[in-house]
Amino acid sequence: MAGLDTQRLKLQPLGAAHLEALHSLSVDPDVRRYLFKDRVIPLSQVEEMLVASDALFAEIGTGFYAVYLNLPEHPNDQDFIGFCGQRHFEGGSEIELLLGMNPDIWGRGFGAEAARAVLAHGFACGLQRVIAAADTPNQRSIKVLQKLGMSFLERRQWHGLDTMFYEISVEDFQA
Repeated sequence: MAGLDTQRLKLQPLGAAHLEALHSLSVDPDVRRYLFKDRVIPLSQVEEMLVASDALFAEIGTGFYAVYLNLPEHPNDQDFIGFCGQRHFEGGSEIELLLGMNPDIWGRGFGAEAARAVLAHGFACGLQRVIAAADTPNQRSIKVLQKLGMSFLERRQWHGLDTMFYEISVEDFQA
């Protein structure tokens, strides 16, 4: 499992070494508001995410990545700033893009940059289509999905929340 590099970021496949940082991010009130239905998730659920990611890497060559700043001139160079990756949506066959970033770096384009690299890698691994979901009030995430070129698919109730669904095909991503 190789890492991915962008202009400003380094992405490394998530592993046991990332457990504490990922759990810390997942309990941040601003992150969990939309990502974990405002629940504080136990460490065991984060461990399950890592196991599922490893399985997806073994199955199709992609999964979840830890995202680090790679800006030598920045005082927080090499800091863990979040995660980005793909997983089976609801345990089914569709692949979902998922992104969680530290609120301190929101609005600087790091999420879109990480997601673009993850999508490119997933499509290079043979994915044909990727979906993403965002709670309707989470306009920051919706803007990221649109910036990635994802197309609106539908708006519906999902797990009791008003949710927007988007999709992108390999052809649309490459265009």
